[in-house]
Amino acid sequence: MSTVLTVRLDPSLDAALEQEAERSGSTKGEIVREAIRERLSRTRSSALDALRGLDGLVTGPEDLSTNKRHLSGLGRGRRRR
Repeated sequence: MSTVLTVRLDPSLDAALEQEAERSGSTKGEIVREAIRERLSRTRSSALDALRGLDGLVTGPEDLSTNKRHLSGLGRGRRRR
């Protein structure tokens, strides 16, 4: 490992970290590294993950993007001059 990081914790967080280390048999450093990995994996989400909560927000036909009947006239709107 190449990076050394100093983190200041308030007493209650330090106590909780110490208890978790004792309970799990891990070191404080292992627990902190695992927490950082977990946090970073959640922030690297896909566009699909970002939009997941919007499912059902818009109503319409289920085959909107695949049924050619819904696509007739697409792109035939007014032209800009």
